[in-house]
Amino acid sequence: MHPDQEDELGTSLGASVAVVDDDPRIRRLLGEELEDEGYRVLLFSDGFGLLDTIDSDPPDLILLDLMMPQLDGIQCLRKTRDSGYSGPILIFTALNDNEKRREAEEHGANEYILKPDLFENLSQVIKRYL
Repeated sequence: MHPDQEDELGTSLGASVAVVDDDPRIRRLLGEELEDEGYRVLLFSDGFGLLDTIDSDPPDLILLDLMMPQLDGIQCLRKTRDSGYSGPILIFTALNDNEKRREAEEHGANEYILKPDLFENLSQVIKRYL
């Protein structure tokens, strides 16, 4: 089957999703769920790893944690958009903060989603963009 074809579930086969989170448990949980749904998963413990590969292997969608040490989600979002990446970037966080939501949207986030909502609705959230 061609990588751009869809399977019977409507999942775009071969579509890649990058998960950027400093918490290994969150990366593992999201990665396993996404792989089970048929996506190719790229896992990064920080935004620097994502930025190092964004030109050579751009994902079809990025799930980006807001609160990370050194390079937080907003800084990574800005740098990713500055690099020319135009795909969907979803900021996910435990922080329900309207100012951070506004800042994320101003810098090009497609969505700002709370972690419990992401975990409960991962499949639906991803399918909105892929």
